[in-house]
Amino acid sequence: MKKIIFFLLVFQFNLAESQNVNITCRFASPVADSCGIRIDKYHIKEFDVLHKITIKDNQCNFKFSIEQPTMAEFNYNKQSINIWIEPTDDLSINISTDSLYKAITMEGTGAIHNEFLTTFYLTFRNDFDKEIMKQKMLTTGADVFEIAIFNARKKQMDFYNTYKDKAKFSAAFITYVNNLIKYNYFYQLQAFPIINANESKGLTVQPLPDLLLENVNTTLANNDEALNCEAYRNFLNYYVIYNTSKLNNFNKFTDNSTSMEKKMAFTNQSIQGKVNIYFIANYLNDNVSLVSPYTAKHIYGILSTNEKNGEYTNLLKSKCEQRIKTKEVATTSKSATEGTSSNVKILGTDGKYFTLDDFKGKVVYVDFWASWCGPCRGQFPFSKELHKKFTAKQLKNIVFLYISIDKNEEIWKKAIEQNGLGDMKNGLVPGDWGSEIVKYFQINSIPRYMLIDKKGNIVDLNAKRPSDAAVYDDIIKLIE
Repeated sequence: MKKIIFFLLVFQFNLAESQNVNITCRFASPVADSCGIRIDKYHIKEFDVLHKITIKDNQCNFKFSIEQPTMAEFNYNKQSINIWIEPTDDLSINISTDSLYKAITMEGTGAIHNEFLTTFYLTFRNDFDKEIMKQKMLTTGADVFEIAIFNARKKQMDFYNTYKDKAKFSAAFITYVNNLIKYNYFYQLQAFPIINANESKGLTVQPLPDLLLENVNTTLANNDEALNCEAYRNFLNYYVIYNTSKLNNFNKFTDNSTSMEKKMAFTNQSIQGKVNIYFIANYLNDNVSLVSPYTAKHIYGILSTNEKNGEYTNLLKSKCEQRIKTKEVATTSKSATEGTSSNVKILGTDGKYFTLDDFKGKVVYVDFWASWCGPCRGQFPFSKELHKKFTAKQLKNIVFLYISIDKNEEIWKKAIEQNGLGDMKNGLVPGDWGSEIVKYFQINSIPRYMLIDKKGNIVDLNAKRPSDAAVYDDIIKLIE
């Protein structure tokens, strides 16, 4: 009897976890050999599940299982439309021309949802077209643009609220449509300053007026239920980018590694749950080839820690490992051993090599500089004043490390003497912009500063300058 009960429980559990969907497509006169349905399972297009069927006798039939209501994409004749599917749906899609955007009808379970979507997108296609909206962003002021998308949202909601079959919609579909309309507005609002900044040759992002952002907050951004909605995912992306830019005083980042590190730090502080894991995975997937091996390893490690079931971690494993294992070719005047981690070999003033790992147990404040760099030299007086703020006991737990990227030892050592750095810990990775450490950490400008904790973890790839009084507090926190 116990075995029977156990079997029934397992059967019921599996039934709830995954249920069959049947979708039949009928063509009056097919102009393609096949059609497909792409399931938005992981919310990362590269890993979507694609079901592709050959058209026979003017029709094809898809049978697959899904765990919960989801958005999918139906592809035919190099065209695509969004369809909504729920467990146990038995949907028929009838196509009477060569276009998915003209004569198409729906029948069966799920037809009501998809008839609405088809009509909705035909009516408001321009409001959801990224290229059309981008051109409006680039040719319209912020206030005028916001009024336009606000009015568009109102029209979309009026259409939805007065739709003839609204009362028959499922709870999941109602949630989806509301998220679609709401987040498309907020996505375009947050995208406005970023898209304009990306198209500009300037080095700053023009912030939006506070009044326009009064309803944009962490509650709006943290919405696990909205992950199946592309408009929400678009909003989330620009929400993180805009707020990271804000934390950087609306200055553009000069390198991809620092940009990713800052975005991931903001995400970990402000975004929770499934949304946190999705955003880190998606951003890492899109940008891993653009960042340093260190950053790739660091962010992949964050994803691995945050995710419990390992789904995204496993999907990205091969791609991230390939970047992490990338070896950079060093240009040096001495044969330093090649490194692909914080174990990059650095030449000391005594002629011996050391690594960043040699300082484990102490907080390390790294100053990347060169003899020819005026702004670097301009920070040295502030750096010396920073040293004086710490007690003798505290200084035993800190290493102020000056790493030069000068072309050769003679120039480097002369610069150390001229700038009064002889009593400091100095290192050289010869080769100028072609040096090993520059390539590894993707340093595109100097001076550049980095903070490493006692465990040897780089906690800030783009730390504050010595002239910024707040850097003292950052170091103190790591000592404690």
